[in-house]
Amino acid sequence: MFTAALALLSLLAISHPATAQDEAAAPAAATSSPVLLTVDGTPITEEDVREIMMARFGRQLQQMPPEQLAMVQQQMQQMVMGDLISKALFINAADKEGFKAPPAEVDAKMAEIAKSLPEGIKIEDYAAQAGVDLSRIKGQIGDDIKIRQLFDKVTADIKEPEETAVKAYYDEHPDEFKQDASVSAAHILISTRDLTDEAAIAAKKKSAEDIKAQLTEAKGENFAELAGAHSDCPSKAQGGDLGQFAAGQMVPEFEKAAFEQKVGEIGDLVKTDFGYHIIKVTDRKEAKTLTYEEVKEDLATNLFEQEKGEKIEAYLTELREGAKIVPTAAPASPEADAPAEPAGPEVPAEI
Repeated sequence: MFTAALALLSLLAISHPATAQDEAAAPAAATSSPVLLTVDGTPITEEDVREIMMARFGRQLQQMPPEQLAMVQQQMQQMVMGDLISKALFINAADKEGFKAPPAEVDAKMAEIAKSLPEGIKIEDYAAQAGVDLSRIKGQIGDDIKIRQLFDKVTADIKEPEETAVKAYYDEHPDEFKQDASVSAAHILISTRDLTDEAAIAAKKKSAEDIKAQLTEAKGENFAELAGAHSDCPSKAQGGDLGQFAAGQMVPEFEKAAFEQKVGEIGDLVKTDFGYHIIKVTDRKEAKTLTYEEVKEDLATNLFEQEKGEKIEAYLTELREGAKIVPTAAPASPEADAPAEPAGPEVPAEI
């Protein structure tokens, strides 16, 4: 449940702080959060910062030791504050241009969010668990619509690149189109983290061997089912699927086995510092240089979007230079109000 609630909270990461008019119409509780700074009169509150901190970094904040938290917290806060300032500038500019969010478009986006939730769960349930009012979410969606309208106006003069320009870019940047060798794989992890007793470790190995025997007998067809039932990695929710990875992205023992293993086979047990892994390679891609024909459509789109992004960045710089940004207070530490995260197995970052 918390994961989905956090997904709703992540809407706040693309939202903008309440305007003065919004605050006047909001419940008293919503105006009680200290104002950290104003952007041309638009307040950014401690609650605005806390919500986005928890939406973006909640899990990391809860898992960090205190000494590490102290080192990165200020950097995270400054990043969030910068994004909130940019968002406020864009919203103010969109309002000045007279852009409006059509209610039907807002409702359609809300319906899209509701459909993405687990069956039988209403969007109101997740919003309540996350402590977010539905009207606030609708307001944030409306803000995003207005910002897109603003961006469309700012970048209206940007044209899609001519094919000659796309081909010239391809020819001048050959390294960007080199594709490293990679494999796609799934795994079942039987964790031995924090175990020091040899008998306990041996029991874990025996458990992994028993699972491998079941997989071998079924020729791997039951891999997702057994991963969901036995794996100690969160990838169990996807049947153990780890997706595609290149060299250098996994711990050495795991990587060596995956790259040497044949597609579709169930490999021997692989021992790493995290425990015993049973690996099934599902696909393999050899190193190569992508041809122009393979990349030209995506490259044209990327160059088009890059030019628009540069135009928006220049526009934002102009907005910042003309804005009156007045700090009033320092943001409080967000971890005190962090929602409790359900306990789960420790997961290797590489996996």
